[in-house]
Amino acid sequence: MKFLEYRNIGLRKYIQAFFVLLSLNIGWQFLSFYRFLESSGFSGSPVRPPGVEAFIPLSALVGLRSWLGTGFFDTIHPAGVTLLLAAFVVSFLFRKSFCSWICPFGLLEEMLSQVGFKLFREKIRMPRWLDIPLRSVKYVLLAFFVGSVFLMMSPDAAVSFVNSPYNKMSDIKMLEFFLNISMTGFLVFAFLIIMSVIIENFWCRYLCPYGALMGILGWLSPARISRNEALCTGCGACDRACPGKLTVSSSKSILSPECSSCLTCIEKCPSAGALRYHIPGIPKPQNPVLKKYGLHIAMVGVYILLIMIAKAAGHWETSVTNEDFRMLYSMLDLY
Repeated sequence: MKFLEYRNIGLRKYIQAFFVLLSLNIGWQFLSFYRFLESSGFSGSPVRPPGVEAFIPLSALVGLRSWLGTGFFDTIHPAGVTLLLAAFVVSFLFRKSFCSWICPFGLLEEMLSQVGFKLFREKIRMPRWLDIPLRSVKYVLLAFFVGSVFLMMSPDAAVSFVNSPYNKMSDIKMLEFFLNISMTGFLVFAFLIIMSVIIENFWCRYLCPYGALMGILGWLSPARISRNEALCTGCGACDRACPGKLTVSSSKSILSPECSSCLTCIEKCPSAGALRYHIPGIPKPQNPVLKKYGLHIAMVGVYILLIMIAKAAGHWETSVTNEDFRMLYSMLDLY
């Protein structure tokens, strides 16, 4: 059987940085839009960036429930639903790759981990007896959110929520939470940052419910990292490098939902060909550019293509006008 194989991961950091810069730009545009609402529409006419809906995933989950239950595609936060579906597809096709290639919080976690490594000169690992139950927390949180939306909420209730004033202003309320953060909220974020410095990928590994969902999709993915026992030297470099704490050196194939396709194990492996990322049934490209960067192109290309399709289908821009936003903002304290 032929395989599609890759060893180069040099562009991953640049791809992550691109999405972080894109997120910061979206945040700046949204802050300008918020100032526009604060001034009752007297500070210009900035455009609300649809991409901000990526940061209200619970609203997107309800929008998905509405669409699956009634066929009504969310017109209030359509970009949120689109981005959630795009993350699903990328994570299924390329094994949870959304978390390590596109999600800006993934890069933040990696940077905090690097700070911890410089401080402690080693990667601090949770003992197995504590690591395993803590990893289940994100799945418990996922079960709570999915159960609340898909089991406890009827399709009609989902449509009602999607069109509610609260949901229309959920992104504004999210921004105000951060602009006027309470001491409790500040302490929670400080705790998460400190723990992410001490324990590698603390948030992603133990608490992120959407990471858990991407991991389940990744577990079902056809893509995988395989080890060639004949070429493997058993040095353990892959195990030490893996941010998911997986025992790559003793596995024939990596099928764990903790694998995010970051390819760090392949980068650190001293034996060429011992580890490979492949999709069974897809032939190895002959073009040298595709051979070297095909995975990067495919992963980001699929994500961007789905967004372009959604835009062409009219599932990107919100139906809420600036005038509607101004009116809803004037009554923000009521909901």
